[in-house]
Amino acid sequence: MMKTSRASTTSALLFCIIPLAITACRPTPVAPPPPPEPASEGQTTEPAPAEISKAPPPADLQKEKILRHLPESLIAGPEKDLAPRRIEYNTIVNLRPSERPQNSSWRYRVTRQGQIVGFEFSNPGGNRILPPRRDPVKNQFFARDFQFRFDERARQDIHLMVSDWVPARDRVFRLSDLMNSLMLFFPRDVLPAIVNWQNRNIVTLPTGEEVEFDAATHEVVAGVFSEAPVDLNPDRAARNFPAVAYRGKGVTIRANSRGADPRIGTASLITTGTPPQNCDKGILCSQCEVPAKDLWEQSGAVRFKFATDADFDRFLLSRCSFGLPRIGAGFAVVAPPPAR
Repeated sequence: MMKTSRASTTSALLFCIIPLAITACRPTPVAPPPPPEPASEGQTTEPAPAEISKAPPPADLQKEKILRHLPESLIAGPEKDLAPRRIEYNTIVNLRPSERPQNSSWRYRVTRQGQIVGFEFSNPGGNRILPPRRDPVKNQFFARDFQFRFDERARQDIHLMVSDWVPARDRVFRLSDLMNSLMLFFPRDVLPAIVNWQNRNIVTLPTGEEVEFDAATHEVVAGVFSEAPVDLNPDRAARNFPAVAYRGKGVTIRANSRGADPRIGTASLITTGTPPQNCDKGILCSQCEVPAKDLWEQSGAVRFKFATDADFDRFLLSRCSFGLPRIGAGFAVVAPPPAR
């Protein structure tokens, strides 16, 4: 009986000190609710349903319901580490029509065996990123191209090539005037993937992070990329390279070149989105410049020299002030494959 009495007393005290109490707590019985008034003619006596919020669920919850039925939309890890030492010209680029009339299509690269090994799309202009409009009939090839490649579905050479098409002073479009930027992203946990969601195309990077593009114009609208307009300066020597920047937590390599392969004979900038703590080297804590020849083979297939993230992590630690960071809940560095 004593325990029951103490518990009852404690409960009563707690109830009496609830904030916003207007009067002192006293054991006044709660009056039952009054009976409902009789319904007038034309009314029902059913209680009104609870008000339901019409606000859409958060975008992240909506994205979980995205159907990934296209092969280039499926998120999967690399099937092997090493890409072949030679390039096999056995792929075909097909057009993937959009399911929504107002959206643009993208192109996907497939081997004769049916393997998806890349996809690409272009911003054809007529928007804030590129005001002039592409018109091949008038020999006007204004565009910003995004080309994601992962040959043989291997980890080694996953990359993105961004190219800006702008004419020279004589208004002629030449391949030698292309402004090319090649980018690699680490850790390379998954192969790039693309899927349409409402009015956006969502691209998954090798790090697992996402970039959202306007599905009609292919402008960057959200995610770990930022974008600025194409430089239309007719002098290619004074023109800036594609103003597409990575803002994620991983490591990126970027190499630039005018009208040539950025992987050959240039300098490459390595940047981390997660600089080490307690670093006192200023900008060197997050950036490191190395010759392209230290990263890519300079002949043949021009493959990236580090097929595994573990190998590249060791290179970073020896040449830069940082290594591969932690992404999400796991470590970026993966164990090298067992010896055979």
